[in-house]
Amino acid sequence: MFDRLQSGYILPEGLTVISTVFNKVVNARNIPRQSEEGEWLAREALRLFMSGVRDAWDLERRLKDARRPLDHSPPSGGVGMVVDLLPELTAWARSLTASQRAATALTEKTLEYAIENIDEFVATSDVRRWLVRVMLDLRLGRRRGQHRT
Repeated sequence: MFDRLQSGYILPEGLTVISTVFNKVVNARNIPRQSEEGEWLAREALRLFMSGVRDAWDLERRLKDARRPLDHSPPSGGVGMVVDLLPELTAWARSLTASQRAATALTEKTLEYAIENIDEFVATSDVRRWLVRVMLDLRLGRRRGQHRT
């Protein structure tokens, strides 16, 4: 006999329940379907449904209460993205300074500024552009509390 709860398949009526509930919750939370949170919510709806939450009301209640786990990293890729950008930042610093020592110092000051101004860092959507702008401003002496490298 076909066990609907244990089959690993979602039948058309189940897909209708998931889709309807997902749309209600996304609209209630006012989040874009194509955002990271929207995608996480869709995966959570499928996970809940596949774990046995088949009642539309119960599924909706659980999705409304579901919260995406915090990963404590900036939205644009965070520390991993900054690490990936280090060679490029170093190249920028080298092009802005006369020596490797000065380039290293400028890169360090840029990263220090990013750490000290983490709110500004987290709020940016383009980490690379923000870090390069900070580096240029530091080099030109336009950042508050910093001196020329």
